[in-house]
Amino acid sequence: MKIISKLLLVAFFMPLFLSAQEEAEKKYHLVELTYIKVKVGMEAKFEEAIKNHNEKFHADAPYKAYLYSINTGSDAGWYVWEMRGMTFAEMDSRPDTKAHGEDWNKNVAPYIKEYGRNEMWRSNYKLSHQGENGGDKIVLWILNIERGEYYRFKAFMEKVIEIHKEQNESIYSFNNSFPQNDGREFAIVWPFEKWGSFDEEDWSMKDKYDEKYGEGAWQDALEEWEDVVESTSQEVWTNLGGASEE
Repeated sequence: MKIISKLLLVAFFMPLFLSAQEEAEKKYHLVELTYIKVKVGMEAKFEEAIKNHNEKFHADAPYKAYLYSINTGSDAGWYVWEMRGMTFAEMDSRPDTKAHGEDWNKNVAPYIKEYGRNEMWRSNYKLSHQGENGGDKIVLWILNIERGEYYRFKAFMEKVIEIHKEQNESIYSFNNSFPQNDGREFAIVWPFEKWGSFDEEDWSMKDKYDEKYGEGAWQDALEEWEDVVESTSQEVWTNLGGASEE
């Protein structure tokens, strides 16, 4: 578990960014993720086809769509098509016309080898903060919380969020709306700009945490994390753009 401790310290102080939270006046927004494996050699054509599809049908909120590539982890090499900004009520009016389906089947599907998981994640604004940093990559942690221990995890995260607010650094949290008992219950996202950020081991998170919550609080927090988090998987994704982005 020492590795988890070190990764927490490094990750909490990387330069971070995520695009503005769409429809901020809402109590929440949904993120729909569809994992896609593309036929070998068809990556460029697939990316162009997705861009065109998004421009036609997913250019505006609350159904704006983006494409990510997964760079690390067991899903490295997969793409993730993301639609975000809607509520469950707005899902009933999502783009689902004949033209929408025909465009996907004709122009996108021919480049797809396999579809993977499809998930709906609900934003957790209370455990998130939008800072001022920038970048087109994200560190994504998928967590499995011990049964009955979410309240302890939430208390820890609330303290972490306060530190991020004071430093004006971005951190975003999401709850899986339909968990499958596969360890994918809670997600934390830290955006960053350059891979070189991982060379910068700034350990001041411990100092900031202890200064705010008392001497030894950070060590106690790490022990709490080990008690309440059953498993953690970590990935890096690159945002390849949305409908209106070049």
